[in-house]
Amino acid sequence: MKLVDFMPNDVKKKLQHNTFSPGEIILYAETENDYVHFLIDGMAEAYIPNSQGGFSTVHIYKPGSFFGEAEQFYSGRKPVEISAMTPCIVDKLHRNDFFDWMKKDFEVTKLIIKEIVHKLILNSEYIEEISQLTVKERFLRCIATHYQLNNIKSLTKEEVAKETKSPVRSINRAIAACTKEGILCYKNRQIHILDKEKLQTYLR
Repeated sequence: MKLVDFMPNDVKKKLQHNTFSPGEIILYAETENDYVHFLIDGMAEAYIPNSQGGFSTVHIYKPGSFFGEAEQFYSGRKPVEISAMTPCIVDKLHRNDFFDWMKKDFEVTKLIIKEIVHKLILNSEYIEEISQLTVKERFLRCIATHYQLNNIKSLTKEEVAKETKSPVRSINRAIAACTKEGILCYKNRQIHILDKEKLQTYLR
């Protein structure tokens, strides 16, 4: 069950409703956050931006997910930023109301701790896995994600280079290799998928 399903009506009345467009920032890095966010609809991406304009994705949130809970227990550096990958509906609950809810429901407290630990394990595994991928593999994973989100037509080489933390010349080599294998091709400044099934094997 989703955490929000355990929320009593008196707590639900305190939720603040928000909507976000694709690409819009939901939670900025390095800013104070007094709210726990509940993703009601859509997909959101947690990533760590760098000074060169690139970023490393650390988590993908789907409906029923929640985020911002770890910050309520930690006052140090907050490097993770979260943005909408699709149109999103997000409800947020102030930390005081969140803690009051936890005090009254130990089962909810256990679920929250379980989710925090789950994210830590997943992110550690993901970072280790990404560090071992070739540019071509990172490129195909990036393309597969955008294809799933149905925004492949607007994706540029420069954006792919930023997301994969690779130079454009390396992306060009990856495209050439994938074209030779019949997975995709690049024509008229757009990426065209040739083998959907093979591409989807690169999804996380």
